[in-house]
Amino acid sequence: MRLAAAVALAALGTGAVAAGFVGMALAVSGVVQPLREAGTTAAEQQFTFDRSAWRAVAVDDVFPPVYHSPAPDPLLGTVRDFTRIGVAPATDCRTAFDPGLARLLSAHRCGPVLRVDYTDATRTLVATVGVAVLGTGPEDELDVHTATAGHHDDLRPRALAFAGTPAAGFGDTQRVAFHVLASTKAPVVDFAAVGFSDGRPASADPGRDALDQSGAQTTATDLGDMAAARIEEALSELWARQR
Repeated sequence: MRLAAAVALAALGTGAVAAGFVGMALAVSGVVQPLREAGTTAAEQQFTFDRSAWRAVAVDDVFPPVYHSPAPDPLLGTVRDFTRIGVAPATDCRTAFDPGLARLLSAHRCGPVLRVDYTDATRTLVATVGVAVLGTGPEDELDVHTATAGHHDDLRPRALAFAGTPAAGFGDTQRVAFHVLASTKAPVVDFAAVGFSDGRPASADPGRDALDQSGAQTTATDLGDMAAARIEEALSELWARQR
């Protein structure tokens, strides 16, 4: 199963979610090739390699069907599990991001954007999690990293709904927390948007304490960081095989 090939959605509880996507599928032998001539430094060569090699990474390697979070539940202090409930077709930056973030990333040949949805074990929170592939080299990537570091309300990923799942009512107005950060190790940006599965809009402010207790922002950061770490590791392993 490849990120750019047909995939089956993970099952949640007793309800099976079945769908997939087809697009940009390439044979691994045609994708994962050494591209040393494309850059003058090892870092530049690796970034050039990564911009194609992501196609050879299995979707489960970046977005696992079940993720055991190291971030504890803010109320119980226990480890939380998140289940993947949907995998979307690869899309473009204008579809995946609010205008401000789309403009920032499109200056660096943004896309494709890979997205999935998760929910926690209680089905209270839902999250759209993803990775955008950029056309950056190491220096440009560092610039994007600097621009996305910190919390910027004008740089937000969009929510993604999946019918028949806890995220069925998850839209942009339901986003209560988000995370966006460009890598410094690969030409990618990780992101996550989080909301409540009951469909309440963010304008129905439950108060800071309630949001903190829900762990929404912690969840957004945790899931975004997970996707970043996993795709960086997968790309690094592919690169190492070519050396």
